Amino acid sequence: DTLQESVVLQNEPLAVLHESADGKFLFVAAYFYVGWINSDSVALCSSFEQWQALLAPENDFLVVTGSSFRLCRDPYEPLVSELELTMGMRLSLAEKPGTVKSVRGRMSYDNYIVNVPSRAADGSLKFIEALVPISRDVHIGYLPFTYSNVIRLADKTRGEIYGWGGMLGTRDCSALVMEIYRCFGIMLPRNTSDLAKLPEKYAADVSSLSAEAKRETILSQPAGVILFFPGHVMIYYGSDGNDLLCLSAAGKFAPAQSSATQNVYTVEVCSLDVRLSNGKTWLEAIEKIIRIG
Repeated sequence: DTLQESVVLQNEPLAVLHESADGKFLFVAAYFYVGWINSDSVALCSSFEQWQALLAPENDFLVVTGSSFRLCRDPYEPLVSELELTMGMRLSLAEKPGTVKSVRGRMSYDNYIVNVPSRAADGSLKFIEALVPISRDVHIGYLPFTYSNVIRLADKTRGEIYGWGGMLGTRDCSALVMEIYRCFGIMLPRNTSDLAKLPEKYAADVSSLSAEAKRETILSQPAGVILFFPGHVMIYYGSDGNDLLCLSAAGKFAPAQSSATQNVYTVEVCSLDVRLSNGKTWLEAIEKIIRIG
């Protein structure tokens, strides 16, 4: 749905609300959005109980904790062959870790055996067993939430291309933050404007503070908290002396001491002294400090 500026991840629970007249599209609700999606991208659960179990799994699942990786090529099952998995995705374990058995003629040594959701010919949900090498960047169950873990995950995305609304198969600023926090089981809103509406106990309003007061307030926070100004969110990355740093999927900014705006389009670490097109520094523009946990 090009009006919704977003994408749905693999294995994302949805509620189907409506079907187009030609049956090619479904109007669905994810936890963060409603919109239209191709019908052939959706598999229907057999019961509400099955859907609910997928929505709130126990600890028998893997979470992707790297930026992305692909499953190995599978000559016998094209639906999972080289399937891309990205940060924050969950896949249920088909067998206990360490189980050794044959999966399509290949023994599962040093692999997790997972269930990959797929769409059967009649549109129903089916699962295909696949192997995830134990060397891949995954975790059994959600990661424990710590701000050091937030930074560790964020570092795995540095240098990647910016993708607005999921374009180019990558992330914009709010998707980056959302997918990092999903690794802890924390489901944040998809868009920056909705992040800013979090309750005051999570989102401290600093819009009335001077730049220097904001600097002192941010310096008192742990690296890993979320910083917001209208249209952009960042992860506070710590300080270098009195220079505050942030990590974000950035579109454009002007470097400190410059008025020339650059097309950045990269996940990078920069100073909060970079500038918007109106001349304000990012530090001056910050309105909320969002702290979860």
